Amino acid sequence: MDDRQKTLDEFFRNNNSSKKKKEKDSKEIDDYFNHVSKKKPKRTFSDKVVEFFRIISFKNKFDESKVSTNKKRAEITKNSVFTKKWYNIQDFFIKRFSFEAGVDILDDKSVLYRKNLVIRNIIIITNIVFLLFTLIGSEGLNQKINLIVTFIIGLIMFISGRSIRNIVKEEPTTLHKQQMGEYLSGIYVLMMAIAVYIKLRLTLGESLEGGFFSITQAGYSLIYFALVVIALYQDPKLLNVVFKVTIVAMTIIHVVVMYPIYNYANNFTELWNYIEGPILTDIILRTLVLAVFMIGLYSTVKISEDINIKRKQELVKRRNMEKDFKDVVSDVFDVIAVYKQRGEDLAERHYARSAKRVAKLAGDLGGFLGYSSKLSQEIFEFSTIHIDKRDILNIDDYDSKEQLNEKDYKIIREKTIIGSIIIKRLQLDKKGEDIVRAHFEKTVNKDFIKEMNGIQNNRESQVILLSHIYDILRQERNYKKKLNHGRAIDLIRLEFNEYFDPQIIDRFIRYESEFESIYYDLLEE
Repeated sequence: MDDRQKTLDEFFRNNNSSKKKKEKDSKEIDDYFNHVSKKKPKRTFSDKVVEFFRIISFKNKFDESKVSTNKKRAEITKNSVFTKKWYNIQDFFIKRFSFEAGVDILDDKSVLYRKNLVIRNIIIITNIVFLLFTLIGSEGLNQKINLIVTFIIGLIMFISGRSIRNIVKEEPTTLHKQQMGEYLSGIYVLMMAIAVYIKLRLTLGESLEGGFFSITQAGYSLIYFALVVIALYQDPKLLNVVFKVTIVAMTIIHVVVMYPIYNYANNFTELWNYIEGPILTDIILRTLVLAVFMIGLYSTVKISEDINIKRKQELVKRRNMEKDFKDVVSDVFDVIAVYKQRGEDLAERHYARSAKRVAKLAGDLGGFLGYSSKLSQEIFEFSTIHIDKRDILNIDDYDSKEQLNEKDYKIIREKTIIGSIIIKRLQLDKKGEDIVRAHFEKTVNKDFIKEMNGIQNNRESQVILLSHIYDILRQERNYKKKLNHGRAIDLIRLEFNEYFDPQIIDRFIRYESEFESIYYDLLEE
């Protein structure tokens, strides 16, 4: 009894029952396992350290996957109200501050538009911080003046923000407008940071020594923060312009606001006596730190830009491959549809009934050969797959899509697999027709037999092919008349035995009466 639980993939394997080949394959397998099971070299201490970090890295990735799975499960089950709210907060920030949320990275206009929206959200938060700094006053300062200055700065923030927003969102949203919004946002946030620092320095620098070293230095750091915000655009050209403006502006601040050198510029000796020592050192160090910081930002942005360019190039290649893939799959499906096209509805129904008869005969023959019920069912399903699955071989729903997602890939891949199986099934149909026609037209020779035996010659395919040949013999063709059961059995035993395993021929002939009864019942349906 052959109780092997085979799958459809095994329909396409070549069954070679030669004992010599089995012994050779067994020897090759043994040699292979002897080779791979050689004693491993002793690991060094560095190898153990690398292995340790590899395991830790794997565990982190596993934990990340586990957390992601738990998150999805929590979203579905809704067990915790707090957890749901926390995820909603996360989604809120992702939508407001993610640069690639729902953006096609190949579309420069939409990418820059998304960046402008995100930077605008960041600038709104930054404006709140700027206002808090400008509201800070000193004991000796007139609070009304402080409020007026804060109001003026707030008004400038509001007008600038509205103007930039109108430029960015004005229809039609062109790339030129987005670039204008980008440069205006960058210059605005830098100038506003400088203005806040100047206000703090002028109002607190002379009144509170402690305040000078705490609040004004914090205000000075806002300029660096503004540069970081500008760097989020990942535009080297914008950074190049901003850095030049920053160097000039900060130099003026250092020599005018931080250290009023102009008060000692009556002559060179007086000026030098003022700036030599700690003041000159402080100015030089601040300029160097700023320059190094800007170089670091520029390098980071440049690296990110290069990575994005390569990423875009790979994405362009992938989309081109997607288009070619869809075209090829569509062409293959069209070829399959044309190949199995039978023309009129009557001929199509006749072809479908023929496939059902072949499937029934092949499934029962598998049972007579001792195949398991699962394998016999798979033989039956394979025999009718070109009829049952014919309508799914199309990808019209994906022609309008610019890019495919993972779900689309999975569906098309499944259709492609079914298409390849249908091609195999249609090949068996053609093989059966070619064999019968060649024998009736007396064109059979050794080369023909060898060629036919090289096409899907495994046992399961032979079962289907024999059933198909029997059905061809019993039906009329343009090169022959329909034959009765007895004549068909004689031809299978005498003419077509060279294409099948002797056991398969023996079982079919031994149970010929059952097959005749089955075929008669199928014809009467």
